Amino acid sequence: MSQVFEYKIHYELDKEAGSVTAVIPELNNLASFGDTFAQAEANIAEAALGYFEVLAKENKKIPEPESFNSL
Repeated sequence: MSQVFEYKIHYELDKEAGSVTAVIPELNNLASFGDTFAQAEANIAEAALGYFEVLAKENKKIPEPESFNSL
């Protein structure tokens, strides 16, 4: 049985560079970026999947979101 976790994504718009940074603090401050919010969101989702794959290969537990712990 698999679980579904939801992590908060923090976005920051850099108007000078014309890019959006996305960070998931609960996943060791995993970060990615894109030209738009949608692209940054897609890129951070892809990065999170890669992060989970590495954790699985190393037999490490996937961190539970803070909100999950308080339910």
